[in-house]
Amino acid sequence: MYHSGAVVQGHWQKWGSMAEPSTDEKTSERLFWFQPESLGQPLVKTSGTGTIDHYGVGSNGRVAVFKRSVEGKLQAIAHGIPAAINDEIARGAKFLFLPVFAGTGAILYFGASGEPRLSPMILGITLLVGFYLLAHNRPSIRMVCLGFMAITAGMVCAKLETNRAATPMLGSEVTTRVTGRISALAKDANGGWRVILDVIGTERPSLRYGPERIAVSARHLPRDLSIGDGLKALVHLRPQSGPVRPANYDFAFNNYYRGIGANGFLLGLPQKANVAPKAGIAAAAFLTISNIRQQLTHRILKSIKGEPGDIATSLVTGQRDGISEETNNAMRRSGLSHILSISGFHMALVAAISIGSLRAVFAFFPSASARYPVKKLAAVIALFDSAFYLLLSGADVAAQRSFVMLAVMLLAMTVDRAAISMRNLAIAASITIAVSPHEILGPSFQMSYSATAALIAFYSWWSRYHLRRGLRKQTSAKAGIWLFPSKATAYIGGIAMTSLVAGGASSIFAAYHFNNTAPFGLVGNALALPIVSILVMPFAVLGLLAMPFDLDWLPFKIMGWGIEIVIAIAKAVASHSPSGNLGLMSETSLILMAIGLLLLLFLSTWLRLLALPLVALAIGLTGRASYPAIVVSEDGKLVALRTDDDHLAINKQAGSAFSLDNWQLGYRAGQIIKPAMKGDVASGAQFECADKLCTAREPGGLIVAYTDDATRTADACLEGDIIILAFAAKAPNCPNAGKLLLSSQMLALKGAAEIRFDAPQSDSVKADSTPVGTDLAKQELSQRLNSVDIKYAIGTPNRPWNNYRIYSRAARNLEERQLSKKPPDTSNKM
Repeated sequence: MYHSGAVVQGHWQKWGSMAEPSTDEKTSERLFWFQPESLGQPLVKTSGTGTIDHYGVGSNGRVAVFKRSVEGKLQAIAHGIPAAINDEIARGAKFLFLPVFAGTGAILYFGASGEPRLSPMILGITLLVGFYLLAHNRPSIRMVCLGFMAITAGMVCAKLETNRAATPMLGSEVTTRVTGRISALAKDANGGWRVILDVIGTERPSLRYGPERIAVSARHLPRDLSIGDGLKALVHLRPQSGPVRPANYDFAFNNYYRGIGANGFLLGLPQKANVAPKAGIAAAAFLTISNIRQQLTHRILKSIKGEPGDIATSLVTGQRDGISEETNNAMRRSGLSHILSISGFHMALVAAISIGSLRAVFAFFPSASARYPVKKLAAVIALFDSAFYLLLSGADVAAQRSFVMLAVMLLAMTVDRAAISMRNLAIAASITIAVSPHEILGPSFQMSYSATAALIAFYSWWSRYHLRRGLRKQTSAKAGIWLFPSKATAYIGGIAMTSLVAGGASSIFAAYHFNNTAPFGLVGNALALPIVSILVMPFAVLGLLAMPFDLDWLPFKIMGWGIEIVIAIAKAVASHSPSGNLGLMSETSLILMAIGLLLLLFLSTWLRLLALPLVALAIGLTGRASYPAIVVSEDGKLVALRTDDDHLAINKQAGSAFSLDNWQLGYRAGQIIKPAMKGDVASGAQFECADKLCTAREPGGLIVAYTDDATRTADACLEGDIIILAFAAKAPNCPNAGKLLLSSQMLALKGAAEIRFDAPQSDSVKADSTPVGTDLAKQELSQRLNSVDIKYAIGTPNRPWNNYRIYSRAARNLEERQLSKKPPDTSNKM
């Protein structure tokens, strides 16, 4: 509807002196449906000619309206970001991110190409503290300074831990006679023994720069050995192994912070030796607890036979060496591997059983319960019980971290604070980073804290949702026969939801470290955790309490039945579970996933939506991760080519089973194709070996030649484009130009190698054999060889945990000493 100027003029003339000059403007009533503030413009505007233009008339007007609507929303978002940030700070998000920044500093330290010095870190944190104090009227600057202070503090903690460890690492293989004190003792699944010795002395030869602690395996040991006893034996020691492939688990790095400087095995029959015990009250206390732990292990294995007994000991004393690889794989595929290692789940069960039992006992004494703070008293006693369980389990790093988390929560209960909160989790993470910052690089830290944070965030949201919707139901309304099914359904549903949330968060890091996501983990946990919570852990505690009265056999028997059910569930779920291997995940994908997860869990405003594009980008990058065309082990003796049908063709009939399994899983490869021996015809990328020379054509057309015999060097250089020489040689080189050579020395220094090519595969090698085609093929192969990208697992060995590599015989171009197949006579002077 339109109103003309004449009508308006007549209206004003009717009122005489109230009349106003008329105009020619016309306004559509459709414009009154739009809010002026959403458009950001007035409804009408006067043109230069005195007429008025109207928005919203015609297609161009609708586009303008939409454009201004979008601009208005973007302006609202821009204005809302500071408000949202202030809301997050008011809710404590700044404190939650402090351990994140401290952990980032630790990661930067461990990932540095060279060893950082401590003095620049101290200077940097001092300057940052000064800037923070000066900027008392600039909250944004103070926040930036606080973040950099946390990063620098994380670097300082990592540096101090490295200096504190200072583990002497063995550089080269050696056979020597070792006298040591047993600090750990465990029996493996094959009936052998795994012993950790504190080295007291070495002889014939005497090692001037030998390790102070070693981990050795033995077929047989003297009877009645216990922790703290002396052992004397002939031992073949080897340096620590590096990662099997780049960005994989580094044994040398982790053993450096455990104080273990070498691995090896015993030769002959070792003998007991008289050694002085460690001095000090703390050493005596730890020795007593270790012996109690050893006696508990024997007692449990006596009551629970077979593999269930080994799993029972892993739950109580932390010794899991006796569990077979088949059961370990079934536990991983079913998502139940967290049951086998003492972690937050076991600590929480011990604390819950302790608190529940004490409060149930106090319920029989109403007057005492009304007079004293029973809840706080139960929390303190549960803290001591958990500490004893920590020492009893061997105080592994995962158990230590879990205890820190639990201790913070139990102490919060004693001061009337929320026991389970994200703030307490941040405190526990800060303590762990301050004491053991190297743990942040391990899967245990990442999976444990991510799962706990996800559970806290989810159940916090779930509680608010119930309160908002009014969905809390009184259990008293449920009566009769419906009470038990309702409770059971709620219990199983809670376990399933817990498994889904915790498993979803921790699967990010499981996919990166283990290439396993356990697709049926929800089913496995829903079926097995009720058994663990009802039949396994409670009866484990009852067995420990009944042990002084020699009545532990009955609780342990019931515990063994529960473990047998758990094993059956794990194997059944694993047999039906599809492959959870998502393929190779790059470090970039992991970082994006981790940042997205932190934003999603720590933020409570709409800013958490920023996590979605990060997670989407990480998933996209994971699917596009490239696999190496060639992989070479760190000793140069095992080479694998990736075939067109995603199998691995290797150069040996029997390579390292551990390395091959790791490569298959990590690179998502199919079968292992063994080489064709002399007289057989190789197919595809299969190696063909004859007279200590192996050659194969990788799918791109380049020839890979391998030999471990110095006399075949010229032949390898003649036939191959990529040459791997697995022997020590002075300045190995090929006279032919345009060759890529990987020597034993290079691999000994830099570790296992991945070889990728940027240039595409060449089809002209197979398609055309004419001179023109041959020249084209040579040109394409040359381009492919020049586009090579080699990634080493170690790189330059100049950090405290890997600089031992420069002392190996291979790194010094010396042939390795051959170990005698017949163990020498060790009966004399032992």
